[in-house]
Amino acid sequence: MKTIILSILAVIVSFNSSYSQYFTKVTTGQLVNDGGASRAVTLIDYNNDGLLDIYVTNGPQPGAVNFLYKNNGNGSFTKITDLTIVNDVSRDDGASWADIDNDGFLDVCYVNWGNNADRLYRNNTMGNFTFLNTSPVSTNFGFSEAVSFGDYDSDGLVDIFVTNSFGAGHKNFLYKNLGNLNYVKIDTGIAVNETADSRGVNWIDIDNDRDLDIYVTNEVGQNNFLYINNGSGYFTKNTSSAITTDASNSWSGSWGDYDNDGDMDVFVANHGNRPNALYRNDGNLLFTKVNSTVINNDSGYHASSSWVDIDNDGDIDMFVTQAYGPPGVRLKNKLYKNLLMETSSPNFEKITNDASVSDSGYSYGLAFGDMNSDGFPDLFVANTFNENQNNYFYLNNGNSNKYIQIRTSGVTSNRAGIGTKVKIKANINGNPVWQTKIVEGQSGYCSQNLWLNFGLGNATVIDSMIVEWQSGSVNKFANIQLNRFISVIENGGIVNINKYSNEIPLQFTLEQNFPNPFNPETKINFSVKENSNVKLVVSDINGKEVQTLLKSNLTPGSYEVVFNGKNMSSGVYYYTLIAENFISSKRMVLIK
Repeated sequence: MKTIILSILAVIVSFNSSYSQYFTKVTTGQLVNDGGASRAVTLIDYNNDGLLDIYVTNGPQPGAVNFLYKNNGNGSFTKITDLTIVNDVSRDDGASWADIDNDGFLDVCYVNWGNNADRLYRNNTMGNFTFLNTSPVSTNFGFSEAVSFGDYDSDGLVDIFVTNSFGAGHKNFLYKNLGNLNYVKIDTGIAVNETADSRGVNWIDIDNDRDLDIYVTNEVGQNNFLYINNGSGYFTKNTSSAITTDASNSWSGSWGDYDNDGDMDVFVANHGNRPNALYRNDGNLLFTKVNSTVINNDSGYHASSSWVDIDNDGDIDMFVTQAYGPPGVRLKNKLYKNLLMETSSPNFEKITNDASVSDSGYSYGLAFGDMNSDGFPDLFVANTFNENQNNYFYLNNGNSNKYIQIRTSGVTSNRAGIGTKVKIKANINGNPVWQTKIVEGQSGYCSQNLWLNFGLGNATVIDSMIVEWQSGSVNKFANIQLNRFISVIENGGIVNINKYSNEIPLQFTLEQNFPNPFNPETKINFSVKENSNVKLVVSDINGKEVQTLLKSNLTPGSYEVVFNGKNMSSGVYYYTLIAENFISSKRMVLIK
């Protein structure tokens, strides 16, 4: 293992305009000096320590290995070199993470281009991976580009969709999760029997009916595919929508509510020196192509794309990578600032002098995520110029705007919460604003982050939050504090988990909550002496469980959970910590 120190002081910033730049480029450390033909970027917490790590796939040449960088939480990363998922020599493109067996650990599937088999790995404990070599996912050959997890039949188990390209006859793959680590390849149905040069895939609830539809982007002048989920895994192809009849050379589809009207719009990144496309969701499977914006009038060799609120002002902006243009010509990536919060109208400004769009080369996948826990999304970009270009990492400079970061934990739904829709309402600039985001198995093309980051501008509180799970259950919360990192548990509550010590305790402990009595918040501290499945629950005076505060796998250390009892009645409650060979309960009093 090698430790990579990312010093914020050791950066190059170029100020070309009167406004402060959004990002600062990191120029030191192996994280930005590892080069190759990098493809996918996934930001995931592979070891359950509450920090986003970075996983990068490499291809298309044989002999490449993937990169995994462990986030140490102190501004440094450690390159992990002793796990199977970084010693697997193959030609890797897309990657996706999910909890395939709902055991609390994120597993990974990455796919190979060049008529090679894809690969599915189970995360056993805190980052020890086993190759599921007999799974049909790992024994089926194709020219695979991208992969995404999504629970298409809402049974609480994540299924897999894989796109294939390169010539006629290459159909896409769908694998159904049967439980107990078993998958079966689905060979019937429209979604797996069309041939195309497919690139990206998104599982997305387009029609707000609580099940996941499939959107596939296709190259070389082919129409993109939209498969509407009719329930129980039966799909119907839609051929009348603007997003399926506007043929181009599409690599990436990115879904997001750019106009804050509550439904998912889509941005399509087009290659071949063609303009991109933005489609507004008008409901009832009707989409309108938006032509009066710079996004739609800017041609290029676009690869991947991602919606992100770069400045936490309450609207989502767009970042687009470029790759494989004219031979030898280095290309720059693109950033479009959403002006919705400034002008009350969804329009975009192209940002040309930020550090994040000043570098050139070929860029493939990208992912935004808060890597230094300051509440603002940072950016990692995978590069591939001459199949040997170092990757990029940019830190977000931040500002005074508020935020909230949300992780979802399914109980009846899949554990990683993929497919979960989160809506929040806050008063920004004097106006009530609703924002909607969905936890995705892949966002854009070769990109993933399971954590949701909401920018909240000058809001003082989140008035409402609605969490819609694929199981059909709904959690509703009110008056949520800002600038927090929270977990939402299905049919449970909001948990703010803070690991305040990495020292290994000598024993499991559960401390008395403080303050006690409390209204409405109190802090519960406990210690974990070894890697453990930990559950923290609240019960009423009769012993009936009323809320699950925490259900996760934790590494050794001391933790603090913030419990909010706003939606509960005054009275005496008990909180119980259950871990390996340990159980302890204490009494607390809620007074309103």
